[in-house]
Amino acid sequence: MSAYFERKELWCGGEAYEKHRIPGLLVTKKGTLLAYNESRRTAEDWALMDILCQRSTDGGKSFSDFFPLACGTEALPTVNNPVMMQDQNGRIHFLYCECYGTRGGRVLRRFSDDDGITWSDAIDITPFTAPDERTCFALGPGHGICLADGTLLVPVWLVPRIYGQPTRKHGPSVVTTFQSHDSGETWSLGEWIWSTAEVVSPNETAAAELADGRVYLNIRSQASYRSRAYSKNGGNTWEGLAPDYALTDARCFGSLTTVKGENGEQILLFANCVHNDERKNVTVHLSRDGGLHWFAHKLIDAERGGYVEINAESAARIYLLYEEDYGAKCHLCTFDLAWLLA
Repeated sequence: MSAYFERKELWCGGEAYEKHRIPGLLVTKKGTLLAYNESRRTAEDWALMDILCQRSTDGGKSFSDFFPLACGTEALPTVNNPVMMQDQNGRIHFLYCECYGTRGGRVLRRFSDDDGITWSDAIDITPFTAPDERTCFALGPGHGICLADGTLLVPVWLVPRIYGQPTRKHGPSVVTTFQSHDSGETWSLGEWIWSTAEVVSPNETAAAELADGRVYLNIRSQASYRSRAYSKNGGNTWEGLAPDYALTDARCFGSLTTVKGENGEQILLFANCVHNDERKNVTVHLSRDGGLHWFAHKLIDAERGGYVEINAESAARIYLLYEEDYGAKCHLCTFDLAWLLA
Protein backbone atom coordinates (compact mmCIF):
# COMPACT_ATOMS: atom_id res chain seq x y z
CA MET A 1 0.00 0.00 0.00
CA SER A 2 1.44 3.37 -0.99
CA ALA A 3 1.32 6.05 1.68
CA TYR A 4 -0.59 9.25 1.01
CA PHE A 5 -1.55 12.43 2.87
CA GLU A 6 -3.77 15.32 1.73
CA ARG A 7 -4.81 18.51 3.54
CA LYS A 8 -7.37 21.16 2.64
CA GLU A 9 -9.04 24.09 4.33
CA LEU A 10 -12.64 23.05 4.84
CA TRP A 11 -14.16 25.96 6.76
CA CYS A 12 -13.21 29.55 7.57
CA GLY A 13 -14.99 32.39 9.33
CA GLY A 14 -16.96 34.94 7.34
CA GLU A 15 -19.69 37.53 7.64
CA ALA A 16 -22.42 35.10 8.67
CA TYR A 17 -20.32 33.13 11.18
CA GLU A 18 -17.16 34.27 12.89
CA LYS A 19 -16.17 30.76 13.98
CA HIS A 20 -16.77 27.16 12.92
CA ARG A 21 -16.09 25.26 16.13
CA ILE A 22 -16.47 21.79 17.68
CA PRO A 23 -15.94 19.72 14.50
CA GLY A 24 -17.52 16.30 14.04
CA LEU A 25 -17.15 13.57 11.41
CA LEU A 26 -19.17 10.51 10.50
CA VAL A 27 -18.32 8.03 7.75
CA THR A 28 -21.49 6.17 6.78
CA LYS A 29 -21.79 2.55 5.70
CA LYS A 30 -22.03 3.82 2.11
CA GLY A 31 -18.76 5.71 2.47
CA THR A 32 -20.38 9.15 2.63
CA LEU A 33 -18.52 11.65 4.81
CA LEU A 34 -20.64 13.95 6.99
CA ALA A 35 -18.77 16.92 8.49
CA TYR A 36 -20.58 19.14 11.01
CA ASN A 37 -19.83 21.94 13.46
CA GLU A 38 -21.12 24.73 15.69
CA SER A 39 -21.20 27.77 13.38
CA ARG A 40 -20.99 30.70 15.79
CA ARG A 41 -21.78 34.37 15.26
CA THR A 42 -19.11 35.19 17.86
CA ALA A 43 -16.45 33.11 19.57
CA GLU A 44 -18.12 32.56 22.95
CA ASP A 45 -19.49 29.18 24.04
CA TRP A 46 -22.87 30.84 24.70
CA ALA A 47 -22.97 32.75 21.39
CA LEU A 48 -25.86 32.64 18.93
CA MET A 49 -25.07 29.72 16.65
CA ASP A 50 -26.35 27.07 14.27
CA ILE A 51 -25.21 23.50 13.72
CA LEU A 52 -24.30 23.12 10.05
CA CYS A 53 -23.44 19.98 8.09
CA GLN A 54 -21.91 19.10 4.71
CA ARG A 55 -21.87 15.82 2.77
CA SER A 56 -19.10 14.38 0.63
CA THR A 57 -19.57 11.33 -1.59
CA ASP A 58 -16.08 11.36 -3.10
CA GLY A 59 -13.84 10.82 -0.10
CA GLY A 60 -13.68 14.44 1.03
CA LYS A 61 -12.55 15.86 -2.31
CA SER A 62 -15.71 17.95 -2.64
CA PHE A 63 -18.65 18.77 -0.38
CA SER A 64 -22.25 19.86 -0.67
CA ASP A 65 -23.30 23.28 0.50
CA PHE A 66 -23.90 23.70 4.21
CA PHE A 67 -27.33 22.67 5.46
CA PRO A 68 -28.62 23.37 9.00
CA LEU A 69 -29.37 20.58 11.45
CA ALA A 70 -30.21 22.90 14.35
CA CYS A 71 -30.61 26.66 14.68
CA GLY A 72 -30.17 28.89 17.69
CA THR A 73 -32.84 31.40 18.64
CA GLU A 74 -32.94 34.56 20.71
CA ALA A 75 -34.41 32.56 23.62
CA LEU A 76 -32.04 29.57 23.18
CA PRO A 77 -29.03 30.87 21.25
CA THR A 78 -26.72 27.93 21.85
CA VAL A 79 -27.17 24.68 19.92
CA ASN A 80 -24.13 22.77 20.97
CA ASN A 81 -22.05 19.61 21.13
CA PRO A 82 -23.27 17.87 17.96
CA VAL A 83 -22.66 14.13 17.77
CA MET A 84 -23.49 11.57 15.06
CA MET A 85 -23.37 7.78 14.86
CA GLN A 86 -24.93 5.12 12.64
CA ASP A 87 -26.73 2.03 13.89
CA GLN A 88 -26.54 -1.49 12.49
CA ASN A 89 -29.61 -0.93 10.30
CA GLY A 90 -28.09 2.12 8.63
CA ARG A 91 -30.04 4.82 10.46
CA ILE A 92 -27.90 7.87 11.27
CA HIS A 93 -28.55 9.43 14.67
CA PHE A 94 -27.75 13.09 15.34
CA LEU A 95 -27.80 14.32 18.96
CA TYR A 96 -27.31 17.86 20.22
CA CYS A 97 -28.09 20.19 23.13
CA GLU A 98 -29.80 23.54 23.49
CA CYS A 99 -27.90 25.78 25.93
CA TYR A 100 -26.18 22.72 27.44
CA GLY A 101 -29.54 21.42 28.64
CA THR A 102 -29.98 24.36 31.04
CA ARG A 103 -32.38 27.31 31.44
CA GLY A 104 -35.10 25.67 29.37
CA GLY A 105 -32.69 24.10 26.90
CA ARG A 106 -33.16 20.48 25.92
CA VAL A 107 -31.20 17.49 24.63
CA LEU A 108 -32.55 16.45 21.22
CA ARG A 109 -32.22 13.74 18.59
CA ARG A 110 -32.83 13.70 14.84
CA PHE A 111 -32.31 10.77 12.46
CA SER A 112 -31.79 10.09 8.78
CA ASP A 113 -32.64 6.93 6.84
CA ASP A 114 -31.22 8.08 3.50
CA ASP A 115 -27.53 8.53 4.21
CA GLY A 116 -27.87 12.03 5.65
CA ILE A 117 -29.85 13.66 2.84
CA THR A 118 -33.08 14.26 4.77
CA TRP A 119 -33.68 14.33 8.50
CA SER A 120 -36.54 13.76 10.92
CA ASP A 121 -37.96 16.47 13.13
CA ALA A 122 -36.20 16.92 16.48
CA ILE A 123 -37.19 14.49 19.25
CA ASP A 124 -36.82 15.56 22.90
CA ILE A 125 -34.69 13.08 24.88
CA THR A 126 -34.00 15.38 27.85
CA PRO A 127 -35.82 13.13 30.39
CA PHE A 128 -33.12 10.48 29.84
CA THR A 129 -30.28 12.89 30.80
CA ALA A 130 -30.85 13.04 34.61
CA PRO A 131 -32.18 16.63 34.51
CA ASP A 132 -32.95 16.61 38.25
CA GLU A 133 -29.40 15.57 39.13
CA ARG A 134 -27.31 17.89 36.97
CA THR A 135 -27.09 21.41 35.58
CA CYS A 136 -24.92 21.56 32.42
CA PHE A 137 -25.02 18.51 30.17
CA ALA A 138 -22.92 18.07 27.04
CA LEU A 139 -22.54 15.31 24.49
CA GLY A 140 -19.17 14.16 23.20
CA PRO A 141 -18.40 16.20 21.21
CA GLY A 142 -17.14 14.56 18.01
CA HIS A 143 -18.92 11.30 17.19
CA GLY A 144 -20.59 8.41 18.99
CA ILE A 145 -20.15 4.72 18.26
CA CYS A 146 -22.29 1.63 17.66
CA LEU A 147 -21.08 -1.39 19.62
CA ALA A 148 -21.00 -4.91 18.19
CA ASP A 149 -24.24 -5.76 20.03
CA GLY A 150 -26.02 -2.76 18.47
CA THR A 151 -25.78 -0.42 21.47
CA LEU A 152 -25.44 3.24 20.55
CA LEU A 153 -22.95 4.93 22.87
CA VAL A 154 -22.01 8.60 23.29
CA PRO A 155 -19.55 9.97 25.88
CA VAL A 156 -21.00 12.85 27.89
CA TRP A 157 -19.93 15.25 30.61
CA LEU A 158 -22.22 16.93 33.12
CA VAL A 159 -22.10 19.13 36.21
CA PRO A 160 -23.80 17.43 39.19
CA ARG A 161 -26.29 19.61 41.07
CA ILE A 162 -24.70 18.62 44.38
CA TYR A 163 -21.76 20.87 43.49
CA GLY A 164 -24.08 23.88 43.73
CA GLN A 165 -22.69 25.63 40.66
CA PRO A 166 -24.48 28.29 38.57
CA THR A 167 -26.28 26.84 35.57
CA ARG A 168 -23.78 28.34 33.10
CA LYS A 169 -20.72 26.91 34.87
CA HIS A 170 -19.03 24.05 32.99
CA GLY A 171 -17.42 22.53 36.06
CA PRO A 172 -16.51 20.81 38.18
CA SER A 173 -17.73 17.99 35.97
CA VAL A 174 -18.04 14.22 35.78
CA VAL A 175 -18.12 11.96 32.72
CA THR A 176 -20.11 8.93 31.71
CA THR A 177 -21.70 7.45 28.59
CA PHE A 178 -25.19 7.83 27.17
CA GLN A 179 -26.49 4.57 25.72
CA SER A 180 -29.42 3.28 23.71
CA HIS A 181 -30.26 -0.40 23.21
CA ASP A 182 -33.27 0.20 20.94
CA SER A 183 -31.90 2.28 18.07
CA GLY A 184 -32.36 5.61 19.81
CA GLU A 185 -35.90 5.25 21.13
CA THR A 186 -34.79 5.29 24.79
CA TRP A 187 -31.51 6.20 26.48
CA SER A 188 -29.75 5.68 29.80
CA LEU A 189 -26.65 6.97 31.56
CA GLY A 190 -23.89 4.69 32.77
CA GLU A 191 -21.93 4.99 35.99
CA TRP A 192 -20.54 8.48 36.60
CA ILE A 193 -16.76 8.88 36.68
CA TRP A 194 -15.88 11.40 39.39
CA SER A 195 -12.74 13.45 40.03
CA THR A 196 -9.71 11.94 41.69
CA ALA A 197 -6.44 13.51 42.79
CA GLU A 198 -4.93 12.80 39.35
CA VAL A 199 -8.04 13.07 37.14
CA VAL A 200 -9.51 16.42 38.15
CA SER A 201 -12.90 17.46 36.76
CA PRO A 202 -13.02 14.97 33.86
CA ASN A 203 -14.91 16.42 30.89
CA GLU A 204 -14.83 16.00 27.10
CA THR A 205 -14.24 12.35 26.32
CA ALA A 206 -13.85 10.05 23.30
CA ALA A 207 -14.86 6.37 23.14
CA ALA A 208 -13.92 3.29 21.14
CA GLU A 209 -14.90 -0.38 21.30
CA LEU A 210 -11.84 -2.60 21.62
CA ALA A 211 -11.32 -5.95 19.92
CA ASP A 212 -12.16 -7.80 23.14
CA GLY A 213 -15.52 -5.99 23.48
CA ARG A 214 -14.50 -3.55 26.18
CA VAL A 215 -15.26 0.16 25.81
CA TYR A 216 -12.23 2.43 26.15
CA LEU A 217 -12.57 6.07 27.18
CA ASN A 218 -9.89 8.69 26.54
CA ILE A 219 -10.63 11.58 28.90
CA ARG A 220 -9.77 15.28 29.00
CA SER A 221 -9.39 16.79 32.47
CA GLN A 222 -7.82 19.79 34.16
CA ALA A 223 -4.32 18.43 33.61
CA SER A 224 -1.64 18.50 30.91
CA TYR A 225 -2.12 14.80 30.17
CA ARG A 226 -4.99 12.51 29.16
CA SER A 227 -6.64 9.83 31.28
CA ARG A 228 -8.32 6.50 30.49
CA ALA A 229 -11.00 4.15 31.79
CA TYR A 230 -12.53 0.86 30.64
CA SER A 231 -15.90 -0.87 30.75
CA LYS A 232 -16.59 -4.59 30.36
CA ASN A 233 -20.37 -4.11 30.18
CA GLY A 234 -21.00 -1.52 27.49
CA GLY A 235 -20.57 1.54 29.69
CA ASN A 236 -22.74 0.57 32.65
CA THR A 237 -19.75 0.52 35.03
CA TRP A 238 -16.14 1.66 34.74
CA GLU A 239 -12.80 0.48 36.01
CA GLY A 240 -9.12 1.25 35.62
CA LEU A 241 -9.45 5.05 35.75
CA ALA A 242 -5.88 6.33 35.54
CA PRO A 243 -3.83 9.14 34.04
CA ASP A 244 -2.04 8.41 30.78
CA TYR A 245 1.17 10.40 31.15
CA ALA A 246 2.32 9.29 27.70
CA LEU A 247 -0.34 11.52 26.14
CA THR A 248 0.55 15.16 26.77
CA ASP A 249 -2.51 17.34 26.27
CA ALA A 250 -3.35 21.04 25.93
CA ARG A 251 -6.62 20.62 27.90
CA CYS A 252 -8.50 20.37 24.65
CA PHE A 253 -10.82 17.88 22.94
CA GLY A 254 -9.17 14.86 21.36
CA SER A 255 -10.75 12.06 19.36
CA LEU A 256 -10.58 8.29 18.79
CA THR A 257 -11.19 5.78 16.05
CA THR A 258 -10.04 2.26 15.20
CA VAL A 259 -8.72 0.61 12.03
CA LYS A 260 -7.46 -2.86 11.14
CA GLY A 261 -3.79 -3.41 10.40
CA GLU A 262 -2.47 -5.61 7.60
CA ASN A 263 -2.62 -8.73 9.79
CA GLY A 264 -6.17 -7.95 10.96
CA GLU A 265 -5.17 -6.61 14.37
CA GLN A 266 -7.09 -3.66 15.76
CA ILE A 267 -5.14 -0.41 15.89
CA LEU A 268 -6.48 2.37 18.09
CA LEU A 269 -5.91 5.91 16.80
CA PHE A 270 -6.05 8.92 19.11
CA ALA A 271 -5.60 12.51 17.90
CA ASN A 272 -5.01 15.64 20.01
CA CYS A 273 -2.84 18.73 20.53
CA VAL A 274 0.43 17.65 22.13
CA HIS A 275 1.44 20.61 24.29
CA ASN A 276 1.26 21.53 27.95
CA ASP A 277 -0.57 24.80 27.28
CA GLU A 278 -0.96 25.80 23.63
CA ARG A 279 -3.37 24.37 21.08
CA LYS A 280 -0.88 23.22 18.45
CA ASN A 281 1.16 20.12 17.55
CA VAL A 282 -1.82 18.14 16.23
CA THR A 283 -0.66 14.54 16.47
CA VAL A 284 -2.06 11.06 15.84
CA HIS A 285 -1.02 8.34 18.30
CA LEU A 286 -1.29 4.58 17.64
CA SER A 287 -1.89 1.77 20.14
CA ARG A 288 -2.03 -2.00 19.65
CA ASP A 289 -3.12 -2.83 23.22
CA GLY A 290 -6.26 -0.80 23.77
CA GLY A 291 -4.63 2.43 24.89
CA LEU A 292 -2.26 1.05 27.51
CA HIS A 293 0.81 1.86 25.42
CA TRP A 294 1.42 3.97 22.30
CA PHE A 295 3.90 2.66 19.73
CA ALA A 296 3.88 5.56 17.26
CA HIS A 297 3.15 9.29 17.18
CA LYS A 298 2.69 11.08 13.84
CA LEU A 299 2.77 14.90 13.75
CA ILE A 300 0.08 16.47 11.56
CA ASP A 301 0.55 20.22 12.21
CA ALA A 302 3.23 21.73 14.44
CA GLU A 303 1.96 25.33 14.41
CA ARG A 304 -1.84 25.12 14.43
CA GLY A 305 -4.42 23.23 16.43
CA GLY A 306 -7.58 23.16 18.48
CA TYR A 307 -10.38 20.63 18.80
CA VAL A 308 -9.40 17.54 16.82
CA GLU A 309 -11.84 14.99 15.37
CA ILE A 310 -10.74 11.72 13.74
CA ASN A 311 -12.80 9.00 12.06
CA ALA A 312 -12.05 6.33 9.47
CA GLU A 313 -13.68 4.45 6.62
CA SER A 314 -10.83 1.91 6.70
CA ALA A 315 -7.07 1.78 7.12
CA ALA A 316 -6.90 3.09 3.54
CA ARG A 317 -8.95 6.22 4.24
CA ILE A 318 -8.67 8.05 7.56
CA TYR A 319 -10.08 11.55 8.09
CA LEU A 320 -8.90 14.16 10.57
CA LEU A 321 -10.55 17.56 11.05
CA TYR A 322 -9.02 20.18 13.32
CA GLU A 323 -9.47 23.80 14.31
CA GLU A 324 -7.11 26.71 13.89
CA ASP A 325 -7.43 29.80 16.12
CA TYR A 326 -10.55 28.55 17.94
CA GLY A 327 -12.43 27.84 14.72
CA ALA A 328 -11.39 30.81 12.58
CA LYS A 329 -10.39 28.06 10.15
CA CYS A 330 -10.75 24.28 10.11
CA HIS A 331 -8.55 21.88 8.16
CA LEU A 332 -9.45 18.44 6.82
CA CYS A 333 -6.70 15.86 6.38
CA THR A 334 -7.09 12.55 4.56
CA PHE A 335 -4.45 9.84 4.81
CA ASP A 336 -3.92 6.11 5.22
CA LEU A 337 -2.39 3.86 7.84
CA ALA A 338 0.72 3.40 5.71
CA TRP A 339 1.41 7.15 5.97
CA LEU A 340 0.97 7.05 9.76
CA LEU A 341 3.45 4.20 10.00
CA ALA A 342 5.98 5.61 7.54
